[in-house]
Amino acid sequence: MDRETLNEMVKLKFGVRKAGGPTIDLVKLAGNGVYADEILSIVENLPDESLVMLAMTLRDKFGLLADKPVVPAPAQEVVKPAAVKPAAAAPEQRYMAGARS
Repeated sequence: MDRETLNEMVKLKFGVRKAGGPTIDLVKLAGNGVYADEILSIVENLPDESLVMLAMTLRDKFGLLADKPVVPAPAQEVVKPAAVKPAAAAPEQRYMAGARS
């Protein structure tokens, strides 16, 4: 990533913060197309014209102005933990936080 794009991203982050918009994670903005698209869409709806122009510039640099839609990241499977069986007779826990333990 070039220095100019990085500077624009930082300007966007602090400008959006001043305008009362969402907090922007710059690493996710640079690396995750879906996140970048969502954040830039939110910024484009803010009343500050300079932020809208900056968002459009970054959208162009990230390649999000193309005609094809952004493919969302694949959904991760939720793995349910196995049912935990209670111990038959759990030994008593010793108090280990005292001064003499």
